[in-house]
Amino acid sequence: MASYSGPIIDLDIHNKWKLESDVYQYLPKDWRDYAEAWAAGKPPTAEGAVRSVGIRPPNLTVGSLLPNAARLVSSFPADGSLPGSDYELLREQILDKHNYWRAILNHDLGEYGQHLNPYFGVELCKAANDWCIERWLPYDKRLYAVIVVPTSMPVEAAKEIRRLGSNPRLPAVLLAGNAFGRPFGDPVYHPIYEAAAEMGLSVICHVATDRPGPQITEVGGLASNGIIYSSQISQGAMHYVTSYIVHGVFEKYPSLKVIFEEFGTAWLPAVMWGLDRQYKLLRHESPWVKRWPSEYIHDHIKCATQPFEESPDPEGMIEVIRAAEGMEDMLCFSTDYPHLTFDDPNYIARLLPAEWHSKIFFDNACDFFGWQDEARAAFGSKPAAVGGA
Repeated sequence: MASYSGPIIDLDIHNKWKLESDVYQYLPKDWRDYAEAWAAGKPPTAEGAVRSVGIRPPNLTVGSLLPNAARLVSSFPADGSLPGSDYELLREQILDKHNYWRAILNHDLGEYGQHLNPYFGVELCKAANDWCIERWLPYDKRLYAVIVVPTSMPVEAAKEIRRLGSNPRLPAVLLAGNAFGRPFGDPVYHPIYEAAAEMGLSVICHVATDRPGPQITEVGGLASNGIIYSSQISQGAMHYVTSYIVHGVFEKYPSLKVIFEEFGTAWLPAVMWGLDRQYKLLRHESPWVKRWPSEYIHDHIKCATQPFEESPDPEGMIEVIRAAEGMEDMLCFSTDYPHLTFDDPNYIARLLPAEWHSKIFFDNACDFFGWQDEARAAFGSKPAAVGGA
């Protein structure tokens, strides 16, 4: 049975407040007053002022309905606070248990960025970023974080990227929540990519409950339950990847890289083949398509492993993704901790070919974030060579 003991980079850890007041106090006073007014005088507790204004619709994903429930691990803190709010539990269950080099904190899906009040959402993003920098990053030098941005206000999002983009512990911009109902390659979002490219940052596109949603999240309407939502979740990523190419994001910003998290992985080969098949038409329709779409995808796009599709025939699943040339270069490891069915390294190592381990657990993420020199300094020329099979 394949195993891996080399250094690990995890691209998807969800950190959360213990109390909503942890983030609330970083808001300007006038916006605190606004939130308190909506909360009808309730104190800013875990379900208080900020959430009362309506951050986003309920997420339909139901962890207990997902496959392989046998690997469930309790990530609820003993004090009853929210999963993801306890650093010590994170350190015990993930960082120290496995050979972690770095882990990316993705907040609670960056839900602040799609707030129904876009002006309040701008301030929430700033507050959440400052809270994460001051409260979480000092815990552990292995922790890195994203810049949460308001997707409904792309110009303001670009300002936030430029405000924080020089911080080396913030290597990426998080897109989570589609405020306009347009795919993320659409020109309305290009100010975000311009700022990210200018600051040398990558982009993380993380699945979330979109607003308005149906035309992006599920074809034919919003899912009615968690099983439908979870099993069809890759639809959004397929649309987004296509839009990045058709709208010329990677021609306009040739240094930009985007990773898709929590959309699965098996969909990517079919999208590559389908776009290449339409290459001549794409070139006719879009002045931005100057290369084979699969070349753009291979050079600029990666997928996080969680949730890795499970099959009664695991070897058959690997054959599917092997069929796309270079897939081993486009996958990066992620756990989705602390969600109930997070994928620990041992689980993923058993599913993937041993010869892919060093790339997926370590090397590809180093390439994505531009950490190659730091990795060589820490581990030598073959940083993941300590892994095994």
